[in-house]
Amino acid sequence: MDIVEQVKRSGVVGAGGAGFPAWKKLSARAEYVIANGSECEPLIRVDQQLMTRYACELVEGMRLAMEATGAKKGIIALKNKYHRAVTALEGCAARGDIAIHLLDNYYPAGDEQALVCDVTGRIVPEGGIPLDIGVVVQNVGTLINIRRARDGRAVTHRWLTVTGAVREPKTICVPVGTSVADVLRAAGGPLVAPYAVIDGGPMMGVESCGVARKTTTSLIVLPEDHKLIRYKRKDIAYDVKIARSACEGCRFCTDLCPRFLLGHTLEPHAIMGAVAYQSAEEIDPRVVAQAYLCCQCGLCGMYACPTMLSPERIIRALAVDLKKAGAKPIHRRPRPTALPERDYRRSPVPALVERFELGGYEAEAPLVDAPLETGSVRIPLKQHVGVPCVPAVKEGDRVKVGDLIADVPAGALGAPLHASITGVVSAVGPEGIELRA
Repeated sequence: MDIVEQVKRSGVVGAGGAGFPAWKKLSARAEYVIANGSECEPLIRVDQQLMTRYACELVEGMRLAMEATGAKKGIIALKNKYHRAVTALEGCAARGDIAIHLLDNYYPAGDEQALVCDVTGRIVPEGGIPLDIGVVVQNVGTLINIRRARDGRAVTHRWLTVTGAVREPKTICVPVGTSVADVLRAAGGPLVAPYAVIDGGPMMGVESCGVARKTTTSLIVLPEDHKLIRYKRKDIAYDVKIARSACEGCRFCTDLCPRFLLGHTLEPHAIMGAVAYQSAEEIDPRVVAQAYLCCQCGLCGMYACPTMLSPERIIRALAVDLKKAGAKPIHRRPRPTALPERDYRRSPVPALVERFELGGYEAEAPLVDAPLETGSVRIPLKQHVGVPCVPAVKEGDRVKVGDLIADVPAGALGAPLHASITGVVSAVGPEGIELRA
């Protein structure tokens, strides 16, 4: 069985983003494989910890990815401040086919299109993907899972950072589907009440669905009245109404937009102006169609805007509406040119921390070796880009860790799911499968 099929059967998905099935990327041909270890969001520590502890597995996973795609060059990209990880990787990547590329501490260094430009000098076409210019990007956790898939190990656990207002911030390994409550208990419990939990980073994360998923990089606990939580809970209709009265047309949101700086036709200030001041009949469809180019990094609203409007939320809503209406992307320039001032408009991570008053929650969150034990899990059927999995078990079935419990329909894009604890299937529903030890 080749590595692509092993990765497919093991259920490996992108560990640092939306959960794109790893086997699909490995099925392509590429010149470069880039390991994304930038971990550009504030507070998260999981990738830098994994690169330090499992450096050689990461390098082996990268070589498997290079072999599968035919890539002649592998590049591990991480921030120059991750000193221990850099030292560990230098000791494992001794051969000349894998290089280490160091990044400064800016956001969003981990956006794959920005990363590709910084590492290779190439720019992804508008509406395109890195593969269009011969590059495959994989998160470092994904590459470790690719290495383990070669040994037949399915993705049953997830390393994540639990931090914020908890007693013992740490990076731990939890069974996929573990309740957020169990994870928080493992970190000593919340320090505040009432509290909210962000799944992911402060910038791009969302309020937790209640369980740890394959794509959960971190769980961040904050007071419910924290500035960041209030921002994320704003109603979209409220955003539009406020934009009509408070948008200054200053274009800071555009000037700092990472896609605009790559030369893409994305101008958040133009979209805000159209939504705030024009009727549906007056809006230029080419302006609205820019929404398809947005990477949803959140920089425009959460950092650039002096009045803290939410261009990214309005743009996200527009993109959803466009897709529902069947509108096709119209901005397809094949060879954008990065703006010469791009290097001088990078947004420093410490400034984001200060803007959202997160400095008091900065913590090392050391990695704990022993996996968390839990008596029950709820495993969602859709934890990846593509279609939901179809249950392969029924209530009352006994399963052990690694057993297949849900699979992808034939010919569809997705990744199978496996039991993350040994026990009994206690429930099978349209949204997920519950197991009890």
